[in-house]
Amino acid sequence: MHPDGAWVRAQHEQWSGQRPGDVVEACLHIAPHVPAERVLELALLTTMFTGVDDLFEQADPHTGLAAYVAVIRAGRSPADGSPNLLEFGRVVERTRRAFGPQLYPRVVTAFEQWALCVASGAAAASGWDDLDSYLRFRRQDFGFDAMRVASEYGAGVDLTDLESSPLLDDLHTACYEHALFVNDLFSYRKEKQAGDGRNAVSVLVATEAMTPQDAINAVCERITAAENAFGTQARLLTRDGPELRADVVEYVRWWRQVLGGNIAWSLTTPRYNGVRHPAASSLPTHMVLHPERTEYRYATTVPS
Repeated sequence: MHPDGAWVRAQHEQWSGQRPGDVVEACLHIAPHVPAERVLELALLTTMFTGVDDLFEQADPHTGLAAYVAVIRAGRSPADGSPNLLEFGRVVERTRRAFGPQLYPRVVTAFEQWALCVASGAAAASGWDDLDSYLRFRRQDFGFDAMRVASEYGAGVDLTDLESSPLLDDLHTACYEHALFVNDLFSYRKEKQAGDGRNAVSVLVATEAMTPQDAINAVCERITAAENAFGTQARLLTRDGPELRADVVEYVRWWRQVLGGNIAWSLTTPRYNGVRHPAASSLPTHMVLHPERTEYRYATTVPS
């Protein structure tokens, strides 16, 4: 957890007009060692995305989309509009200044692609042919391209010159799958209760005729595989040699913090766990899903 969490929470509330919630806590977990100002900018950017996502869920997905796209393209708040749009514009102005002339245009592109995916994909977000088609859809719906740009900002680097290079492709695939499968594992109880099929466990149950336990086991195996793949790519990208880049090393270090922080946040957030049962100092060996809460159990040995 970031040591300046109180300051980040207060500043986020002042700028966003919203009480700090899951977005801020997640950012404090994934970026505990970077300057607090960067954590704040990341929290505001994520709030900007989730706010638009919430609007799509509350009304016709296409209502107002053009207005939000126009604001983020302009990089400034509009002269008039709905309170939500004006608030969005205030955050856009701040994000443009913080991210700068290289990274901000990539934020714009990522936002447009994500918003169109969310708006057009809502009706199709309950059925997939298999896990692979689910992963392809969720990479856009998850906003992973925006996460890449935000990660460069968080790491204090600019890798725009590598945007079209395959150098980081395998690293990004490992990061995306690890983050998604961890979130799907811990959010399954919540999403099952809500009837939301955007979850790898639900997809495996529906398309592979698996039991929930078998599907959870399969997701855990994918998390382990993604973690191993990340480790392999991290070693390749950070080993000494004439092609070693300090900015790539920082970027890899950032993603290592993000993936670990995402697990820590998922273990403790009421968003996923209902009645809060914070994890102890060691990782639990069992997770038991109840309709209203997640129970963690700790044991020195795991029964066979």
